Amino acid sequence: MKKLFFFLGKGGVGKTTLAGSFAAYLANNSHKVFLASIDPAHNLFDFFGMEPGKKGPVKLSEGLTVEEFDIDSYLKKFLKESSRKMKKTYHYLQMINLENMFDVLKHSPGMEEYAMLAALQELLDAWESGVDYMIIDTPPTGLMLKIFFIPNTTLLWIGKLKELRLKILERRSQIAHIKGKDEFEEGVPLDVSDDVIFKELQAQEELSKKLSKMFADTEICKKVLVLNYDELSIKEGLKIINDLSTINVSVDLAVLNKKGMSDAAANNEKLKGLLKKISGLTRIEIPFYREQVTPRNKMKEIAKMFATELL
Repeated sequence: MKKLFFFLGKGGVGKTTLAGSFAAYLANNSHKVFLASIDPAHNLFDFFGMEPGKKGPVKLSEGLTVEEFDIDSYLKKFLKESSRKMKKTYHYLQMINLENMFDVLKHSPGMEEYAMLAALQELLDAWESGVDYMIIDTPPTGLMLKIFFIPNTTLLWIGKLKELRLKILERRSQIAHIKGKDEFEEGVPLDVSDDVIFKELQAQEELSKKLSKMFADTEICKKVLVLNYDELSIKEGLKIINDLSTINVSVDLAVLNKKGMSDAAANNEKLKGLLKKISGLTRIEIPFYREQVTPRNKMKEIAKMFATELL
């Protein structure tokens, strides 16, 4: 069965090292794997000893493809496409010069998150078209939580927008029935079947439903929460667990990374109390490899722990 893995957690906990190790292990076991980073602060290429700055997918072996997504490029692409659609849809209003309104799009709240979601959708299309496993190294907690929430919040907005749009079309239809269609500019839609805006709302609604359903599917979509043995990391991990639960998305595996890095952590009572709060989760522990910061030679050893729980 095809699977999608998200590696979640605060910055600096080791998501990239663990995601890279797992991807290499799966590829070495005859699977087709696509490993992607949607974190603006990429270091996937560094983990594999590659020069940074390469654009697009890079095939490292027969089974492993790696890509560091350029979110800025996706934002520009997303804004350009959004502007194009709006100009096409509202072509009959060009007389009032909407250029300045379109330019404001780039400064609108949430545009970065929607651009990242567009990048994610492109990744999912690649996964569905021939990759066995897709592994995604995510940005730190705040931004990634927004991405998980966007499909649900979008569905709420679209529901209201569709209601409003239907009322507008109904009023136009009534006016056209009484005064005639010549009352409106050429190209102004009067019926749902002719309305590009309503069709676009429906398309976005279907995409949001698809993503929302996929995020909640524990068989296909696995969320791996990476933690360190420190209070900040575990508190942030608990926030991720609690916030995702409000949209029926669960964390499937907690990974306590770098065990043994600090002797003080083992005897910290407050830390022990926090760890009890995740006792209900399936979890594994990855030791701290003192001989090197990025334990590339331990990839197989690390990944076997994941394979047992996730496959």
